[in-house]
Amino acid sequence: MVLMRWLLYVLGVVVLPLRAYGVEAPVSAFLDRHCFECHDEDSAKGELRLDALPFAISKEMAATELDVWQRVLEKIETGEMPPRKVGKARPEREAVEEVIAWIRGAFEKSGITAEIDHRRRLPSFGNHLDHVALFNGSHRGPSYSESRLWRVGPQAYDRFVRNVGGGLREATAIHQPFAIDENKGLIADYASQHLADEATLQLLLMNCQSIAAYQTTGILKRDHEGVLQRRHRRPEAFLPIVEAKETAEPSAEDWERAIHYAYGLVLEREPNVSEFADTMAFCQAAVAKAGKLRGLQTTLVSIMLKPEAVYRLEVGLGEEDTHGRRRLSWQELAHALAFALMDQGPTLIQVTEEETLWDWAAAGKLETPAQIQQVVKRLLDANDMSTADYTMFAEDHKIRNTRVLRFFRDFFGYHHAPRVFKDEMRIGIDSGFDTEAMVEDADQLVMHLFDQDREVLLQLLTTNEYFVAYPGSYAKFEKDLKYIRYNYNDANFQFNKRYIESTEAAGRTPIPIEGTSSRSYVGFYNLDHEIWDFPTKQPFPLPKEERAGLLMHPAWLIAWSGNFDNDPIRRGKWILEHLLAGTVPDIPITVDAVVPEDPHKTLRERLEPTEAKACWQCHQKMNPLGLPFENFDDFGRFRKREMLGENLSIFSDRHREAKSVPVVTAGAILNSGDPTLDGEVMDAFELVHKLAGSTRVRQSFVRHAFRYWLGRNETFNDSPTLMAADRAYTENGGSMKALIASLLSSDSFLYRK
Repeated sequence: MVLMRWLLYVLGVVVLPLRAYGVEAPVSAFLDRHCFECHDEDSAKGELRLDALPFAISKEMAATELDVWQRVLEKIETGEMPPRKVGKARPEREAVEEVIAWIRGAFEKSGITAEIDHRRRLPSFGNHLDHVALFNGSHRGPSYSESRLWRVGPQAYDRFVRNVGGGLREATAIHQPFAIDENKGLIADYASQHLADEATLQLLLMNCQSIAAYQTTGILKRDHEGVLQRRHRRPEAFLPIVEAKETAEPSAEDWERAIHYAYGLVLEREPNVSEFADTMAFCQAAVAKAGKLRGLQTTLVSIMLKPEAVYRLEVGLGEEDTHGRRRLSWQELAHALAFALMDQGPTLIQVTEEETLWDWAAAGKLETPAQIQQVVKRLLDANDMSTADYTMFAEDHKIRNTRVLRFFRDFFGYHHAPRVFKDEMRIGIDSGFDTEAMVEDADQLVMHLFDQDREVLLQLLTTNEYFVAYPGSYAKFEKDLKYIRYNYNDANFQFNKRYIESTEAAGRTPIPIEGTSSRSYVGFYNLDHEIWDFPTKQPFPLPKEERAGLLMHPAWLIAWSGNFDNDPIRRGKWILEHLLAGTVPDIPITVDAVVPEDPHKTLRERLEPTEAKACWQCHQKMNPLGLPFENFDDFGRFRKREMLGENLSIFSDRHREAKSVPVVTAGAILNSGDPTLDGEVMDAFELVHKLAGSTRVRQSFVRHAFRYWLGRNETFNDSPTLMAADRAYTENGGSMKALIASLLSSDSFLYRK
């Protein structure tokens, strides 16, 4: 059967089942020409047959048959099928669209929901859209986003709490109600994925009650000596009510001023006439029932629990255009830009010393894309990390803009390094295995390159200039070293004193970190903390033959490693998905995905079972991309040899009899979608430099930036937006700021439908 069909196909004859001579004839012809070769009775690749699939689609058909149609629609619509094959032409776009229209029409007629419409919203589904079609100009838009509610994120809520009062968290427990699932390697803050459920609202209510008490009666808190103190921060607008004597009645103006202040603090706007009347009536009823203070507190809680305080509405309140789209109103746009850039509302963001982002929007200064790009670049330029204090990467990120930093963290995933368990006995007691410090080093490198704003992606992938233990400035270096030198009360004082004296006597600069074990973390950059001459000006170059970019940074290498080994599979998967816009199916539930244990074999040798025919179809996409990083151990240290045997540590000098073998770093880029990329590589250095110069890699980076700043996956309608953002990046010398400005001034950002 297969041979006969192949002969007829070569002769240009399309074989159609008899049932196909009707409405579904083009669909049947498409399946026969492009699908039956792998999915008919004889082949049934992936245990999937299409030749016996009934065309009478309905809810009453067998669930297994309907599931097949769902899969067919998904694979064809995303461009995953038919697969690209050498010497075989891809189907014409018109033929593909005809099949898609027929299947969707049959679904709609039968009241069946296309599962792909739900799946395409998931962060993990982002790459399941034909990359080439997104950037070849075949899709012309128009671009827009769906109308949506965007739930408050945890960072924005933290900003709000700080605005209420700096001492609030010290006075009482304030819970974070708005959690985000930070799956490693995925953009986390998707607007459509997060809802305020019952548990969220319960935490939010508790916080609101604490905030209301903090701003009125105060909160009792014991100090370090056990003395009860009343902590509060009462806004001036509340004082006439809070400080009024029990028998005195605040005036109507006092209540009006308090309500207006609360709206401004929580919603960053004035209440309209009906809102004010409703709030005042509610307040009066609460006061009559519980008194002035309780009434004011209840009113404040009611304002903080308004839907607008939990969800940001983006429906498009502008005029409808000829494409059925509505532009964001100036109020919606002001909030959208503010939270895209700064995690706080537009009335709190200064564009100039006199004007806020809200003022600019209200004055009509954000009407055109050029005007929006101007203000976006102005705000991003104000985020110069070179002048920031060394505490800029503390837990609450005391910098003006954490949104950019979080994008790079979400994209590279290196900030997950502290979450990867490591047995520190393998590197010795007092090893200085300080993964938080490594993450801070990576943060500084990322933001330094962002501030320079020249060929940002290329530099992120290839630079050998790193930050290591950098305190932020020379002044801070001198301050830290002085503290270490003269801190007589520290248990490590004598060790620190001897270290500083011996280092300076040798003409070197000491590391400004207190304690031998803490200083030794620099060893994961292959630096010896005992003899390293600390560079007071950073970033500084590490050997080019040992480090290149973030993928060879200890933080990234640890984040994408296992507990006891490297993880070439996950590293390769990261490269495939983030740099090559590729996809790989989930692991089948029938597969026991565990690397065999054998201390006498290298990790590469232990991965050989993945090269079996049943596994290699997927693993060929990942293993060759991840194995070149075997030049590094699972703690991120560069190496040339790998120890074998039952070793208690990974230091060769502690196991003089241990067998070691040269590390094999060969790998390859296979079926990347870019023929100029495909081929063998001898090590990770050749791999990253090859990737860094690729158009496909740059475009994949643009796609991930789109998802982060737009809060959703891209669609084919967004093709003009993606292409414009890519042009903005390249035409401005690899400018990340130009890329962001292009995205935030695009039709995808400005219009709703």
